[in-house]
Amino acid sequence: MMVRIAGLGLLASLLAWFGLPAATPLQSASFDCASARHPLEKTICASPKLSALDGEVAALYKARLAQLFDKASFRSQQRDWQQILRARCAKSCDASAVETDYRQQRDLLDAFDRETWEASYKTADVATLTITHIDGNAFDFALVRDRDGETLCRLPANDGEAGAVATRASPAKASWSAGACRIDFSFTRDRTGHVTRLDTNASAGCKRYCRGNYGLSDNFLPANNWVAGNQ
Repeated sequence: MMVRIAGLGLLASLLAWFGLPAATPLQSASFDCASARHPLEKTICASPKLSALDGEVAALYKARLAQLFDKASFRSQQRDWQQILRARCAKSCDASAVETDYRQQRDLLDAFDRETWEASYKTADVATLTITHIDGNAFDFALVRDRDGETLCRLPANDGEAGAVATRASPAKASWSAGACRIDFSFTRDRTGHVTRLDTNASAGCKRYCRGNYGLSDNFLPANNWVAGNQ
């Protein structure tokens, strides 16, 4: 082992001496290629490029899953993508087509940071909460309540107003405030830790964002219909 390490060190020194970049390890597939059985798995394992893409997509998916609140819908989207890809490769695989699918999914996941929650009523009154994740500790949000196209509440009040960024205090709580308006967010989770309901509790100072007797306090459910990149 000592000789092997010394040899690698000598190689790195020679590369540096001649101004050549040292080789970096290729990113591997997200699964064990020794156990590959499906034509899709074998196609991925036969290509360093596809193996790297598979590992990249898996890493992006894991990072986005940890960030999003509506994990159930996000998992469903990824599952649909995988099932479509495997069905297309049921007997044989076109490596270039697989690469295209992987690149589309990678680009989709790379830009994946927004989710939508809704509070609907028996009337035409619908409140929509749009969340854009910044990192694991904060998220930007917009709250709109309308009825048949008529805006009843809107936060931020207009496109020129600074965005509202809520800070997480714990896995169950987050909050935002500006002037006399404060909104507390409460997250209801299932046994697996997934958020199944999101409640907002707005202070009296938030009435300036609404008309009449309408307010920003509500109980929101996930309203995401994410489509796989290869659909």
